Amino acid sequence: MSHKIKKEKLLKVISMNKKICLMGIGNFDRADDYSGIAIIENLERKKFTENIKIINAGPVPEAFTGVIKDFKPDILVIVDAAKMDEKPGTIRVFTEKDIDDAYMVTPHQVSMTMYMKYLKHYLKDLSGIFIGIEPLSLEYMEEMSAEVKGSVEYVSEYLIDLLQKHG
Repeated sequence: MSHKIKKEKLLKVISMNKKICLMGIGNFDRADDYSGIAIIENLERKKFTENIKIINAGPVPEAFTGVIKDFKPDILVIVDAAKMDEKPGTIRVFTEKDIDDAYMVTPHQVSMTMYMKYLKHYLKDLSGIFIGIEPLSLEYMEEMSAEVKGSVEYVSEYLIDLLQKHG
């Protein structure tokens, strides 16, 4: 599968003079729901400058609001599996305005729209960007699908390159 990120131009807001927080959401034991966490685990193996924070939120992003507020990022990039009615492995970028077009599949306690509203109450200039990967399976105790594995590797390499170039 040749990889392409739909709406990739939305990632162009990431620049050297910004504080960037990347947060992966997912569940390690639910097949393709692991995709957001797998990307973050790949990023955690690399070195970035102090203006970049990497968070592995597991299935509970709401547990990390304090960490995000303390870091005070300009941009919060959230990576997760997302039901978008696309082919499995499809990668798409969303803004806060169109995040409701995708159903982020991890059973979060709050919607991503409400999550961003809460954070923006404290961080007025925060921008949210969401990277979704269409899952094939969300079954418990299954391996990640080949389609999603390929997308995880592609997004990981893309973000590492972008952050090392700009961070």
